[in-house]
Amino acid sequence: MNELYQQRLQRHLRQMLHYLRLVFNDHFVIALMFFVGGLGLAYSNWLKTISTKDTWIVVVVGLFLWLGLRVSRIATLIEPADTVFLLPREHDLHQYFTRAWHYSWWLALPVQVILVGLVAPLLMLVDSLSGVSLLALLIMQVALKDSDLTLRVTDLYQVTRSQRRGVQWLNLLVSLAIIALALAVNPWLGAGLALVLAAGQRWWHAQIWSKTVVAWKADVASEANRMLGIYRFFNLFTDVPMVQGSVKRRKYLDWLLKWAPRDQQHAFGYLFTRGMLRGTEFSGLVTRLTIIGAILLYFSGHGWLSIALDVIFIYLIGFQLLPFYKRYDNIVFTHIYPLAAPLKLKNFQRLLTIILSTTGIIFLIAFWLTNASLGQVGLLLVINVVEIYLLVAWYAKLRLG
Repeated sequence: MNELYQQRLQRHLRQMLHYLRLVFNDHFVIALMFFVGGLGLAYSNWLKTISTKDTWIVVVVGLFLWLGLRVSRIATLIEPADTVFLLPREHDLHQYFTRAWHYSWWLALPVQVILVGLVAPLLMLVDSLSGVSLLALLIMQVALKDSDLTLRVTDLYQVTRSQRRGVQWLNLLVSLAIIALALAVNPWLGAGLALVLAAGQRWWHAQIWSKTVVAWKADVASEANRMLGIYRFFNLFTDVPMVQGSVKRRKYLDWLLKWAPRDQQHAFGYLFTRGMLRGTEFSGLVTRLTIIGAILLYFSGHGWLSIALDVIFIYLIGFQLLPFYKRYDNIVFTHIYPLAAPLKLKNFQRLLTIILSTTGIIFLIAFWLTNASLGQVGLLLVINVVEIYLLVAWYAKLRLG
């Protein structure tokens, strides 16, 4: 079982490395450096305005650390065929899950260290914590994450629904109480209680796994959902074949089709518009990127960082929509339309212009809400118009023509 997990892990890491190379290309890395640098500068300037009177920050930090415990899950790498081929060795699967727990634990450790590192300056300013106290806070956070991962491994086995929910809620509430005690009383108290909780979860896991069987269907579905979340992230930057969209009726959006021309010259335009409204893959991508971009623009102020974010997100949306042009190429009826080929590209460019313009307007509103001046809003408007024109009239035509 150890060898099986090692083989799957190596295959998984090779696949992740392949997509990471596509995501973190030269342009994205440069943009990310500016983004992280801008956030670091804004965070540093904000720290200068904080005093010991801002005790509400301690509450926010506690909630932040508590929510951070939910980041990352158990990477079981279970496959649907395992329900048949590994069933005879179900008892030995505990070794497999132990290896998955070890990998997930080391993967989650840097995340928790980063979370504590982010809030450390705040606690030093507001709560006057020393370096030793911050070390205790880090031990507490790692121990609580250990408890969370152990509970997730226990959930891989069949237990009653009431028992599962009861233990999950108990673990969440106890974790929140421990974080509250650590910040309000003493970090070392929180560290000690967190270690006790982690030991208790391991004891309960030892009682469960040896007396029950593996929840095969739930485990396969859970791993599929975990990988789908990773693939959706990669799909924001590159085409991922594993991400398959679905079709929904969405009757409430039919009023938008009234604005779409239905004559022969816009046949492909109507097809693209209806596909965009009914499909979940590309419409969901546009919605997610637009919401994330608007939120980042709002909280990043009205400086050059916001303008850079605006340019990056409009480019990402336009770039990710280009594969939609060939969405219906495998349907034979689209090839027997009595229409000239350039009309298809022209119709797609029209739809692309509408989507990017709508996104640009939302970004302008988010930028304006940051108390930006009319001159800054006007500058961003000009930049959006130029970028959308270049993406639609030049880049899309170059890639698709």
